[in-house]
Amino acid sequence: MTLLALEDLSARLGGRRVVEGVSLSVGPGDCVGLIGPNGAGKSTLLRAALGLLPAEGRSSLAALAPAERARAAAWLPQGREIAWDVSVAVLVGLGRAPHRRRGAPMSAADRAAVARAMEETDTARFARRPARALSGGEQARVLLARALAQETPLLLADEPVAALDPLHQIATMAHFARLAAGGRGVVTALHDLGLAARWCTRIVLMDRGRVVADGPPAAVLTRERLRAVYGIEALVETRDGTLLVQPLAIA
Repeated sequence: MTLLALEDLSARLGGRRVVEGVSLSVGPGDCVGLIGPNGAGKSTLLRAALGLLPAEGRSSLAALAPAERARAAAWLPQGREIAWDVSVAVLVGLGRAPHRRRGAPMSAADRAAVARAMEETDTARFARRPARALSGGEQARVLLARALAQETPLLLADEPVAALDPLHQIATMAHFARLAAGGRGVVTALHDLGLAARWCTRIVLMDRGRVVADGPPAAVLTRERLRAVYGIEALVETRDGTLLVQPLAIA
């Protein structure tokens, strides 16, 4: 079963092609870390895959009708702005919209999904608080909870840990790993190579709009490749079966 299939996908921004001929597939059990330098095309690839940007080539998600797509994949964008002055519980509940008829009240299953999502993101204690009154990191966790409440087979997340403290970074990545272990698929754009190495089952490395490596973390995250793509020297070693990657210096 394939949750996402991209075939020769290309996309432009401002008239410049920033994603060039990307083909890949994501299936149940994949926790994909999408990595690469700034400007590599990671965010554009995710948005084009969802049909949010005009693109050439094929995306299985973009080919779906909007309602069907919303049941197939949840999307956590890089922007974390909360536009509505509503409570956390109401905001997270918006994640259940694809599963309800317009105007229908939330069912017991909807309420249970919202409760699980808030528990998993450590936001249940904020349920009654106005979402816009929270700190930036707290708001980021609330928006993640909204995406998790959608309970789709596939989750696409653009830099979901960027605003989080180390505890919640680890908790978020551990939860993504559990989702994949349970048969769902996750694609998450990351800049933290250590988190990608530790929690992802697969790494897709982009550079200048192209995929330059795709495989298990140990096969992709080599010193030589990090030097060539990022221009850095890095510590790469395995301890007790865990791959550790730590950037050290400019190459």
